[in-house]
Amino acid sequence: MKKLLTIIAYCTFLSTSIYAQKLEIKYQEILNVNKDKLKENMKFESSGSGNLPSDFFDNIIKSMIEPKDFTLSIYDNSSIYKKVEKINNKQGSNFSISFGDADNSIYKDSSTKEYSKNVSLMDKSYLIKDKLTDYKWKLIRETKKIIGFDVKKATAIIDSTTSVVAWYAPSITVKDGPKMYNGLPGLILELEIKESENKGIDSSIIRATEVKEVPDMKPIDKPKEKNIITDKEYNELSKKEMERYKEMRTESVDKKD
Repeated sequence: MKKLLTIIAYCTFLSTSIYAQKLEIKYQEILNVNKDKLKENMKFESSGSGNLPSDFFDNIIKSMIEPKDFTLSIYDNSSIYKKVEKINNKQGSNFSISFGDADNSIYKDSSTKEYSKNVSLMDKSYLIKDKLTDYKWKLIRETKKIIGFDVKKATAIIDSTTSVVAWYAPSITVKDGPKMYNGLPGLILELEIKESENKGIDSSIIRATEVKEVPDMKPIDKPKEKNIITDKEYNELSKKEMERYKEMRTESVDKKD
């Protein structure tokens, strides 16, 4: 009887902890692009050095719609979400372009409810360190399966132009997910982010392709705390640099005239 109780206790431990501590989740992100609308809204300033290549816009769109791979590594209360860099073996095809913060790793600490992200602005590096957003999730009864896991639906309004649909797995007891998204009663395995003022990008979908335990995972290193700013401060700096850049471009054009 004692042996039976020991076996039951061990099985119970496995069932509650198997997805609790050290995980690696692979995601793939795909942008849904309205090509015609995107071309109409792309504005480029020419320096007068020549016309853009005929396939310039096509290359940008091709780069945008190509699926991007990411990994989310979770160790206890910390996690890091980062892009998987692909090796391009095609000669003469080195065109690539990044949008937003797609290439920046995001470190999250669920115990302090903070995140950190390394960014660059005008050749200077900063560390954005701020509080995680407390999303007002609306849980919905709708369910489906993603890579073998039963998932439930949740929605949230991020701001006046952005909404998100999430699918989370209650059996994976981690309140985390891709990018900055978190706070659901289970790991987020799929996200659909919609922008009402998209200017050519209808939505982005991030979907898990694999979830695995990594028993020998090493603790995740925190980003080095240097040139720390908040997200608000970074946005203000970005606006100032953009205004400065536009002024410099305008002055350059005026001198040529």
